[in-house]
Amino acid sequence: MSLKATIRRASAPEPNLGCKSVFFHRDNSVVAAGEALRLEAFGSSRIAELSRAWAEICSSAEIDNQSGIADAGLIAMVSIAFSEVSKAASVLIVPKQVLFTRGDECFEVLVEGEDIEPELETPRAEFAIGSQSKEGFVASVRGAIDRIQSGELEKVVLARDLLLPIEGEPDLHEPLTRLIARYPHCWVYKVDRVFGASPELLLRADRGEVSARVLAGTAGRGTDPDVDRAIADGLAHSMKNKHEHEYAVQSLVGELEPICEYVEADSEPFSLALPDLWHLATDVRGLLKHGTTLLDAIERLHPTAAVAGTPREKGLQLIEELEPFDRAGYAGPVGWLSSTGSGEIAIALRGGVIEEGNIRALAGCGIVSESEPEAELAETELKFQAVRWAFQSSK
Repeated sequence: MSLKATIRRASAPEPNLGCKSVFFHRDNSVVAAGEALRLEAFGSSRIAELSRAWAEICSSAEIDNQSGIADAGLIAMVSIAFSEVSKAASVLIVPKQVLFTRGDECFEVLVEGEDIEPELETPRAEFAIGSQSKEGFVASVRGAIDRIQSGELEKVVLARDLLLPIEGEPDLHEPLTRLIARYPHCWVYKVDRVFGASPELLLRADRGEVSARVLAGTAGRGTDPDVDRAIADGLAHSMKNKHEHEYAVQSLVGELEPICEYVEADSEPFSLALPDLWHLATDVRGLLKHGTTLLDAIERLHPTAAVAGTPREKGLQLIEELEPFDRAGYAGPVGWLSSTGSGEIAIALRGGVIEEGNIRALAGCGIVSESEPEAELAETELKFQAVRWAFQSSK
């Protein structure tokens, strides 16, 4: 199928986020409506299939760029299921209309074709315990620590869930607006069935240059400034958190090196402040080798140690064994791609998955040999604050 798209300059009105695909970060945003083309893939080759399909779409598309912005291109939204055994589809959507804002620049992409927007309903309920109880999660963490201390693996990331009942397709305009206001340093996203405010960018591409921010290691914020700073300092010197963080950084760097001309990472992590949490963070930069695309890189990177474990396959096996739910798009890559080769892909965290009859919120934490089960449970509660905040005014 050959798509016909027109690109022109636009102003940036206040967007309605209800049924749209969105990706917000500070002064940059992608707000998309409708579906001109939707591709789905499953299994171990899902990312490669979508990568090949996107390359074919870009090569055959008729793009009339009237914007005067040289790097303006056809836009696709993408959401990848976390696991190759997930029943949820990995999707690439070419929207009918995209409003793309980057600082003071704004352009819109219009793709020919018809589309029908769904009727939306506002969720009016509270999150309750999901498939994994608090007690069940603590037991799973204990089991994981036993496996780690036996030498089976070094780290695994385990999640638990909450459920909010819904009828029909939920209107997420208000929850997304609240997330954008409260978490301006995060990547606020809603693509297909996943949404949230992720603090972690998996990979950004711009003319071959790539960058990422690795987060692993967490502590709650203090209400008193002196206490808050002491918490940040304690996080930076915590052997458990530094141990967990180093696994995540080395995992990312190791996967990028074969496909990049060079890779650089900060020599030491820094403490990143969010409204509810401190995170240990490390920035990584590189230059992709000629012919390597953003999705090619994502296929190598996903899942990182920050959301799966070390070694990767052992971590994935233990997640399948201990988590009583399908993560679907949670902890999977989510974001946008351009036909120019640019794009931003975050990890789908601090949010939820829209299911039939439910919104499932998920939160996880990295388990290493020094982990304490009750402390890991408390960490998930901290991470659920974002999605609970998002739906407060919708109750």
